[in-house]
Amino acid sequence: MTSGLAAFYVAAVLFAGCIPEDSLEWSQDGSIGLLRVEGALYLVDGKTGALTEIAKENIESWPAISKNGNLIAYSQRVKCPSLSEGIKVLPPGQVKMVEYYAEQTRKNILDAGGLADGNFPFPEEGPLVPDDYRNWAIRYLCENADDELAKVLGGEGIKAGKEKEISYSRIVVAEATPGVAPSAAPDKSRVVAASLFSVVGMKFSPDCKLLAYLMHTQQGQVSNAFEERGLYVTSLQTDPRLRGDRLAPAEAGAMLVSHPVAWGYDWRKDGRAIAYLTADSKDLSNENTILGTFEERIVADENGSLLAAPTELPEQGSAGTHHCTGKTASLAGAIFYPWLKVQYGTGERIFFSSCVLSLPASKKDEPGWSLFCYDCITGTVTDVLPTSVSNHTSKAMSMAQFALSPDGKNVLLPIKNNRLVGYTLGTDSVEIPIEQDEGFGEEDGLKLTPAWKGNRGVSFLVSENSHFLTKTKDGQGKPTRKEIVVLEDGESRILSASWPDEIMRHF
Repeated sequence: MTSGLAAFYVAAVLFAGCIPEDSLEWSQDGSIGLLRVEGALYLVDGKTGALTEIAKENIESWPAISKNGNLIAYSQRVKCPSLSEGIKVLPPGQVKMVEYYAEQTRKNILDAGGLADGNFPFPEEGPLVPDDYRNWAIRYLCENADDELAKVLGGEGIKAGKEKEISYSRIVVAEATPGVAPSAAPDKSRVVAASLFSVVGMKFSPDCKLLAYLMHTQQGQVSNAFEERGLYVTSLQTDPRLRGDRLAPAEAGAMLVSHPVAWGYDWRKDGRAIAYLTADSKDLSNENTILGTFEERIVADENGSLLAAPTELPEQGSAGTHHCTGKTASLAGAIFYPWLKVQYGTGERIFFSSCVLSLPASKKDEPGWSLFCYDCITGTVTDVLPTSVSNHTSKAMSMAQFALSPDGKNVLLPIKNNRLVGYTLGTDSVEIPIEQDEGFGEEDGLKLTPAWKGNRGVSFLVSENSHFLTKTKDGQGKPTRKEIVVLEDGESRILSASWPDEIMRHF
């Protein structure tokens, strides 16, 4: 009954879009940034705006830069030239998963006496259902076909299976040096994990000993709104068995923390725990199952070593290599939505965005959003936004993309039409730097999430008619493209002024 009431109450927000895949994230002092645009990746000099190209294509969403600005982490989708090479880099549990679904497909083919309308009769449920993933099992099946299967499929069927394209995600950690691309310094980067599943949303622990990431392990074909992701952690400390050599992908640990989780998790300041929002039901194929729990889990000991145990592989394999053995604390109940966010503040406070649930509710009532604070000492939850702020944010899905300043005193809140609110917590100080008539795009859409650049600086995207943009160099005409602006201590500058049009046109 409770689930049904909650589903009714938030039904109006389920149409809202997800967070933008392009991103600009800064080191804690704002000296260096990491820009992801349409699959390409760049370092950004915080003073000059100069770009250093890291990779040209296939960079997956939400790469990470460490707080000190020394390291970057990104996931790149790469084509696999051969099945044998792919099997070598995948974790053992994923290889077993490929073998399992290949066998299930084989049984379906034999039962049906061939292909179904020219298509391989792949199982309808399971994590390999999406095309990019199922190709692994079909390719494995056809490259290892026995006489019985070969007779049923025939030469054309076997050939079609062998021609299926396969790819995997590799997580790369590299030193962040403006002006020096990783390709020019191969000894400054290494692959720390590989997965046939898409990998997004990486975050370094504060001490840079660990790296967390989200792995897409969706069960079957459900709507994009409820896309499933598991939270995993891998160690970046050198394995003594490898004597300082690069960590081979198949050896890298992929410790499962929780599944499914919302995208906006965060590391505790000591680097030993992670806070996140997880769904109470592990099956998101039913979109009415939207109750969740705000949790904190210990993932590492005092030395930064993972609290992990090897995963006992079931018959159908496993996405990860290990599971977390650390204690889990359930902090609060909340509505689960895949795009919500959690962030540690100063002291014993954790902030999280959520739908404002009020029952009983009229069918004419529209749900709202707000920012909440969990006090780790008292165990209480408090709505921290005054009416002067919530009037702008309560109806915007982008409220889920709040960002605390490094000192925890201020918060950025994206609002409709690609604008933003700056709010000093615990005060009535509210700033909206972009005028209402300068907004652009869809009301609840967002092209680029505004970001903190140190404690006093903010970077954000503005439209061609923004008052932040000056006239062209010759003094004639108006700006012809959107730009990224940095606003600091009341002074503004165009960060992207020297960036090529091929980058800015994606906004």
